[in-house]
Parts: sequence; structure tokens; C-alpha cells
Amino acid sequence: MEFQRVEEKPRHFNHFYPAIAAVIGVEAGGRVNFMPAVWNVGLSFDPPLFGVSVSPKRFTHGLLEAASAFSVTFHPYEQAQRVQQLGSVSGRDTDKVAAFGLEVVRGRALDVPLLGGFYAAYELEKTAAWPAGDHTLFVGRLRGVWEDPAAFSGEALDPARVRALLYFGRYRYGYPAPETRVLGKR
Repeated sequence: MEFQRVEEKPRHFNHFYPAIAAVIGVEAGGRVNFMPAVWNVGLSFDPPLFGVSVSPKRFTHGLLEAASAFSVTFHPYEQAQRVQQLGSVSGRDTDKVAAFGLEVVRGRALDVPLLGGFYAAYELEKTAAWPAGDHTLFVGRLRGVWEDPAAFSGEALDPARVRALLYFGRYRYGYPAPETRVLGKR
């Protein structure tokens, strides 16, 4: 076991991986863009709030600042290559929808673009944008939820039915093992 004292930045900062590789969808100024975001998190159940952390260096950051709403979609492992492709080019230079032939689904609760092929998706009304170091945490209130009933068992995602896309860092993707255990009751 090695120890590293951190004065500025650690050698790497991915000890909390694997994490779900979600895709942010946003539209502003007539531009639709999709960007993978591993730094995503549920923030509150009541009200239902969800957050994505995005660097100001990213084209999506400016669109999120300008937009009043955005989407977050969750994709199966089988779409890892497409998700990686979305993160490998900037929407500033490339119309990703046209370049990659993406299926765009329009929101029903909010007028937001959603990347097709998801097993679950959120339509989010932007409620806050908080500076968080070298990123901004964009917070959205859930206004619409999409889910494929075949991917869930009861209220939980079933890894025997869908292989959720996990990101391990350094361009490595995987999925959870299909076995799960219930260890308590709610």
C-alpha cells in the first residue's frame, strides 16, 4: 500500500470508479449536443434533484449555462463505443448528431433532446449551477423519467436484464456482474 500526501493534485483521481457513464443532452442557440458524463449524481429524493459536473472547457458547459433544461440518459454496455465516440470530439467543431447519425428523442415533459437507445432517462429543469473547483455542478429537478420496464426488477435496475455501462477510467468500459444480493429491507 502506498500513501501520497496531496498538496495540489493527486497522481490520478479515479479511485471512485467504476461509475455509470451517463450522457448529457442539451440544446441552446439552435445547437444540440451530447456529452458523456461520469461525474453524475442523485442529490435529493424530495424534491428529486440530479447533478452533472462539467468542466468550463467543454462546449457542453456553455450550452448548459444558456439552457433552462437538459437531459441525462443511461445506456447499456453494448453502446460503449458510441458513448466513447461522443466524448472524443467536441460539439464546438462537430455536429455530433449529423456526424454519428444519432437518434434524437424529444422530451415529453420538457423540450430537451435525449440520446436514443437508453434504458432510462431523465428530463431535468435546471435549478442551479454551482462552481466546484475546476468544474461546475449543474443541478436539475426531475420533470420526466423514461425507463424500459424490461431493464428493471421491481424498483431496481436488474443487471441480469441489462448491462449498465460503467466507466473504469483511462478509456476502459465494463458492466456489473449479473449476480446481486438483497442485504436488507427498506
